[in-house]
Amino acid sequence: MAIDTAWFHQQLEKRGSSVRGLARYLGLDASAVSRMLNGERKMSAEEQDRIAEFLGVSIEEIAFHRRGVAAGFSESKQSAYNAEVDRKGQPAVSNEWFSEKDVIYKDGKRWMEGRNGELVEVHRVFGCMKGTVTIMPGVDLTEPMEFEWSEKLYTGERGNG
Repeated sequence: MAIDTAWFHQQLEKRGSSVRGLARYLGLDASAVSRMLNGERKMSAEEQDRIAEFLGVSIEEIAFHRRGVAAGFSESKQSAYNAEVDRKGQPAVSNEWFSEKDVIYKDGKRWMEGRNGELVEVHRVFGCMKGTVTIMPGVDLTEPMEFEWSEKLYTGERGNG
């Protein structure tokens, strides 16, 4: 996937800046930044974070546009990631996931219809974890850990509890 060059230039223009201004902020040569925004040079994770700061947008939005158009998990019928919707906190829900209703039983095997209409044999582990994990309402698994727990996890420090 290619970088969304036009989006980056639009963001720079919105902020009254230029490739040279971004290059100064990053401490890079303007030609290196130009090549990066044209997809001729890869953007590092640190550069991605600093560009997000400079443009005043989320890191997720930069990550989305540095990769161009995301396709999602089309083999699983998942719709493409939509940064505009997701960054506002509205879930991009897809009704297109394979479910047990999509399974076709034939010749003693389980099949599902693929993208091109051909039948694809379902792997034997499909559905084996159903009902084994419960996520309580209001829990966001993508939310950062509480500081106390992260300290214990990453440093091995034991608390008083």
